[in-house]
Amino acid sequence: MSLEGGEFPSLDVYSPLDHKSTQFAKFGAEPQFSPDGKWVAYVQAPEREIVVQPFPAPGPHVQVSNMRGSTQPRWSRDGRKLFFVQPDRKLMVVTFDPATSSASPPQVVAQTRITTAMFGWFQYAVAADGRFLINSFPSAASSPLTLITDWTARLKRP
Repeated sequence: MSLEGGEFPSLDVYSPLDHKSTQFAKFGAEPQFSPDGKWVAYVQAPEREIVVQPFPAPGPHVQVSNMRGSTQPRWSRDGRKLFFVQPDRKLMVVTFDPATSSASPPQVVAQTRITTAMFGWFQYAVAADGRFLINSFPSAASSPLTLITDWTARLKRP
């Protein structure tokens, strides 16, 4: 996915029944379906804000982020929370209410050390129990790393 030259990706829905694509969002990236499949969260470009929209029917676009450049939307397993990363690398969360098509103000979950907030590459995952797996740079005070090579040969020795 390229954003060079002022071009932005669009989100299309492909139907295997009639082999046709229809545009869902003119400018968007990183779509994530809610667990019930009724909502899609994505990065709306060129503003690069996180929005939520009903799927497949048209409906209100609910902006959930409050900082330009936010990326990587991910739903909680129950579909009530939506996580995303701000450009300052803070992992944020909003509580989403599908009945009212509204979201709470964003709250900081954690300051991360992810490589960078960017399109097209998720750097964290949300586990079913609410824990996170975050791909990040080590801290400046990290422990040394020991690399053992040819370790399978050592297993064969008596």
